This record gives sequence, structure tokens and C-alpha cells, in this order.
Amino acid sequence: MTPQMRTGVVASLGVVVALLLYSAGHGSAAGPERSRREARPAEHTVTIDAVQFQPSVIEVKRGDSIIWINKDPFPHTVTSKPGNFDSQQIQPGESWTYKVQQEPGDIPYICSLHPTMKATVRVK
Repeated sequence: MTPQMRTGVVASLGVVVALLLYSAGHGSAAGPERSRREARPAEHTVTIDAVQFQPSVIEVKRGDSIIWINKDPFPHTVTSKPGNFDSQQIQPGESWTYKVQQEPGDIPYICSLHPTMKATVRVK
């Protein structure tokens, strides 16, 4: 191998090493960015229709928001049995949002105007 060829090989290896180090550094930065995106709070929807909460069990994480939308022609409430939250009356066509702050576990709730309406927020 001539000295000129050796210089070319060494230069090429240097470029490859530099690219690998550059991409490794950016790859590790993408990891935390991806984690931040995944860790963002989510928004969930519960529909109140035909005197029912749908879904009847909703799984959320602490920091997520839940929006209850009243599609019935009369008011309802979203009232947790342990007293964690109470929407007061949600009029027809209106909604109410709650940001979950509880630790993991189940939070049963009802409509205080129609106590046979029952559902659960499951905090993961």
C-alpha cells in the first residue's frame, strides 16, 4: 500500500468514527425527548348518554385529564364516592373536565341526580 493510499484510508476511518460519535450523541438525546413525549398527560373522554357513563371504567394516569360530555336531554353530575371530585350539574350539551391528581387505585363515581349511574376511574 502506498503512503497516499494509507493516508486516504486513515482519513476515511476518521470520518466514519466522527459520524458514529455524532450520531451516538444525537441518538441519546432523542431518547429523553421520546420519553418526554410519552410522559405528557393524556386527555380522555367519557360520554354521558342514555343515563350511562361510557366507558363505565376508564384507565388513566396521574396528571391526565378526563372530559365528561353530557349528551342526555337533562343534567347529570360526576360525583366521586370518596369525595375526590364533584362536577355539580352538567347541563345538556355541556362538558366538565377534571385533572387526575390521585395516587394509583380505583375511584368509583356516580351521578348524584341518578344514583344508579355508576362508573370508575382507574388510576394506573
